[in-house]
Amino acid sequence: MLENAAYRHYREKLQSARYFAAPMVKQSDVAFRLLVRRWGAECCYTPMLKSSRFLKGDHLEMTEFATIPQSTADRPLVAQISGRDPAELVAMARLLQELAPGGFDAIDLNLGCPAICAEEGSYGAFLLEGEENIQVACECVRALASSSDVSVPVFCKIRILEDCEATVRLAKRLVEAGCSLLTVHGRVRSARSSGPVNLDTIAAVKAALDIPVVANGGVRSKAEAEDVLQRTGCDGVQPQETPSLTQAVRIAHEYLTLAEKYPPGRPITIQKHFWYFFRNVLLRSHGRDAKDGDIIGSEVSDRLVMARGEKVLLCLVGSEQHRFYTFMCQPYLRSPKQFRELLRLIAHALGLGHEAAAADTGPELPSSKEQPLLLSLAEIRQLGSSLPPGPLEDEQAEVETQESQALSYDLWAAD
Repeated sequence: MLENAAYRHYREKLQSARYFAAPMVKQSDVAFRLLVRRWGAECCYTPMLKSSRFLKGDHLEMTEFATIPQSTADRPLVAQISGRDPAELVAMARLLQELAPGGFDAIDLNLGCPAICAEEGSYGAFLLEGEENIQVACECVRALASSSDVSVPVFCKIRILEDCEATVRLAKRLVEAGCSLLTVHGRVRSARSSGPVNLDTIAAVKAALDIPVVANGGVRSKAEAEDVLQRTGCDGVQPQETPSLTQAVRIAHEYLTLAEKYPPGRPITIQKHFWYFFRNVLLRSHGRDAKDGDIIGSEVSDRLVMARGEKVLLCLVGSEQHRFYTFMCQPYLRSPKQFRELLRLIAHALGLGHEAAAADTGPELPSSKEQPLLLSLAEIRQLGSSLPPGPLEDEQAEVETQESQALSYDLWAAD
């Protein structure tokens, strides 16, 4: 069979990637993308960029977009945008190309976001509800794909609909409009990121299309990723995985090293990464290096309680693990140095130093010989007293809605 343009681009520019790092709201910064590439991701996305805000020069929105000029270290890279106005989306794509000429390999239109902000703006997954909206979505794709101002292919990300046949029809319409790669989340919008993933519908979409298809949703290990690829026939998959505590400390240390070289646009980005690095392993794990059965799941859900807005295993409420996590969520933690000192304190208090440093996978922890004196939590807090206040973060709730939140901070290290 002859190779079509979509597959040629997938092979030449995306290097036939199988493992994709999904876009994470306010977290897919350059440092994080470089981190997940080291741990197995073969293609990354920018954070979802809201076209209406970006085009108005919204500073916070524009800080989300960053690339590494004249470098292949962060490639292949896909820039994800959102909106519902065809002309606005074309203008957005044109502006991104002007800001980073040759700096990314495709534009991805988000048609899968279930967040409240997407509902209010009638974009994301809400742009696929009802025939009138679907027509608008197809017009957006067609405008991007046919514009002489857009020099890269157009991808789309969708969620399955309630009906398999309707999902297949939708996918075909997007391809007819000009979509060159389709990512399919195997849950309906109302399910968000919980519940079973419908692999049969993803497989039906893949079988009906002649473009690359990427499966998304509920993939938590390399073995599961391979199983999904086999069962659906998809070309790629967007996985997620929770690291063990030792891995989380080691990975967080590496992220800080990268963030010092490629600082994120806002300090809270570092903090948000730490929330997701450590949430499960500090709040929902019985041991230092819990296996899957020790992480939150149906078999332990009856032992979970709400404490300070988080689900915590009852036996861990008020523990040292709980105290560390609560501390790292405070607004006065804003500098890489503070987080480095907190990592050293966690590693020491939980007895991880020698074990983590001796591990033969991944980056090593900082040596205790570098800074023999450990700082207390109060002293770590004081390190940030001289920093200016950060920008107002008014969209934290949006972060909670993305499936990609738990995205593989340690994609395949456990294998």
